[in-house]
Amino acid sequence: MGSATSTCTSASRRVEETRSTRSTLSTLSLSDPPPARSPPSHSHSHSQPQTRQISFSSFGGNLSGRSFATVASNYSGNSSTRPWSRISRRRWNNSTLSSPLLASKTAWPVPYVESLFLPEFKINSDFQTKKYELLNTISQGAFGKVYKVKDIETDELSALKVLSKSQIISDGAIKQVKDEVHIQEVCGHNPFIVSSSVKWQSRKRLFIVTEYIPGGELLSRLETYKKLPEQLVKIYVAEIALVLDFLHNAGVIYRDLKPENLLLNALGHIQLIDFGLSKWLKYGSRTTTLCGTLHYMAPEIANREPYGHAVDWWSLGVIACRMLTDCYPNSEGDVLEGLELSSAAKRLLLRLLDPVPICRLRTLKTLQETAFFKDFNFAEVRAMTICPNDVLKSHFPNGPPDPPKNSTFSDFNDSKVEL
Repeated sequence: MGSATSTCTSASRRVEETRSTRSTLSTLSLSDPPPARSPPSHSHSHSQPQTRQISFSSFGGNLSGRSFATVASNYSGNSSTRPWSRISRRRWNNSTLSSPLLASKTAWPVPYVESLFLPEFKINSDFQTKKYELLNTISQGAFGKVYKVKDIETDELSALKVLSKSQIISDGAIKQVKDEVHIQEVCGHNPFIVSSSVKWQSRKRLFIVTEYIPGGELLSRLETYKKLPEQLVKIYVAEIALVLDFLHNAGVIYRDLKPENLLLNALGHIQLIDFGLSKWLKYGSRTTTLCGTLHYMAPEIANREPYGHAVDWWSLGVIACRMLTDCYPNSEGDVLEGLELSSAAKRLLLRLLDPVPICRLRTLKTLQETAFFKDFNFAEVRAMTICPNDVLKSHFPNGPPDPPKNSTFSDFNDSKVEL
């Protein structure tokens, strides 16, 4: 009986304490300031979160004084535990300058104007730009300029293409630029195509580094020598045809074949550049985009008709006509009327410049079977064993017949260049 009475008394006492606690908490004003947070102690290890004890004994003197609740706070004074998205961009750039592995990563989230050009253009800010010394300006295009630069560490010369993001976005050419670098990256191993080594972006610009070709443009050679000997024309037409055959089999249509986009290396071999108007197009398929350069544009493009890879062979015919005659083909009637040509050269041009795409010469195999290339060794051209500069010197031992009117490749030499 005594034991039962003691148990009831203890239970009644606990109930009274609970009621007293609830009564005290209900009388607290919501405007009372919360207890001040004590500053984090630097004596704790950064790897362990700090723990604060919250006791309700501070709210009233009639509480039992025991810890009523314990809250574990994950606050830490170490900034490395902050979310990756909250780390400042400047700190991230500075911390990765000494590590190429970390420099290849990007902070998240990235600005919208930078995410538009990912993943083709990595975000590297000034990390790559500081590696190059700008020497002079080579040329200028629709979206920016091309500079001749030197690698500070290796003294290797390269061409740096700098494009304006605002101009690209306003012209709706984002996919065009991304396709350009992708095609050049995939097809750059071809010996007649200029390879692209690296590309990146900053907040306002895109940067593309390509191999530097010292010989200038084919256009400059045409302006200097006017008509080229047939032996040299055979080499150039064969090299361009090999490039077109390679691109078409890879599912690429070039659409801007002209002497300005054909550079010459130190030995005089053709090097194709500027894939800005190129497009992935399965062989046999057609597209309808109106683009290109008027003098070298196939009639089906000008007439806004669906067209395929045959448009590149038309452009090759125009270039061959310029090399042989120093003239463009006629736009109306007989395309070769009044032009002095050998019978074999005339038949070749007539087949390349056929206005009907299905009747046009548009394959490498068909080109090899023409009379113009009779007894010509394409294997030597593919292996680059024939030096075009030596062929040119054999026909012009005293140099060009007349001084050149101008040089489109060297008109952009600047004494001071700034990005």
